Amino acid sequence: MDPDEALVELAGDLEPGRAVDLGAGEGRNSLWLARAGWDVTAVDLSSVALDRLGERAASEGLDVTTVAGDIEQHLGGGFRYDLVVMANIHTEPTLRTSLFAAATGAVDTGGHLFVVGHHLDSLGIAGPPDPERLYTEEMLAGALAGLEILRLYREDHAHGDLEVPAVNLVAWAVRPAR
Repeated sequence: MDPDEALVELAGDLEPGRAVDLGAGEGRNSLWLARAGWDVTAVDLSSVALDRLGERAASEGLDVTTVAGDIEQHLGGGFRYDLVVMANIHTEPTLRTSLFAAATGAVDTGGHLFVVGHHLDSLGIAGPPDPERLYTEEMLAGALAGLEILRLYREDHAHGDLEVPAVNLVAWAVRPAR
């Protein structure tokens, strides 16, 4: 379970602080962050996945706080983080606006937001089969209101045995100091 390569590249040199991994699943990004010294909270709807994350963290002597429940409800608690991670969360468009508003609102001053998801160009190759759930540069740039976008780029990657690469969209943003 390797972490997202783009997360490692972009966040690797940051001073560890408080991080939240939204939709953490079994915690590949959470575990990497904890190994790097971050105080990590992993949020996911699946208690089964979070139990696996907890077991893996414990076996490595890592401390990761797990929260089974809705991402927006967790973020609605007023928590602020130095790093917010949203990896491969593809909600329907009616929920996307409020989810991104909650995620960007959770980024503390000087903190960063990392987003990676399947690009619309991956339709039929990787990600959800509904094109409305896939990312475009315009959609993602518009969803990061209040943050300064440092990087927004496409990332081709192999997907299974397919000859055509899948395309991810990566965003790296910061909440500037006032």
